[in-house]
Amino acid sequence: MSRGRSAEPNPHGRTVAVTAIEHCNIVITVASLAHGPVPSTAPDGTFVTTIIGGPLRGETREGKTWSAMIRNHAGAVTRVAELIASEQDTT
Repeated sequence: MSRGRSAEPNPHGRTVAVTAIEHCNIVITVASLAHGPVPSTAPDGTFVTTIIGGPLRGETREGKTWSAMIRNHAGAVTRVAELIASEQDTT
């Protein structure tokens, strides 16, 4: 994942996956968007997954296929979960 210029996803993208986790009174969200028109019969295109909130905010990953977006989304959620778990283990 790389740090994007903005912690907010492109508002012109179509949301295809969202995961939100509340932790220490903040909500950390992983949002995956499809950019441009994506016909339901051809779900490949440009997909961007962004972490919003928390110490990983602004990290993004792009993919060109639906399956790559799913892997990127799951990976970002895993990174957030591991961060939260490690914080819990140290308290």
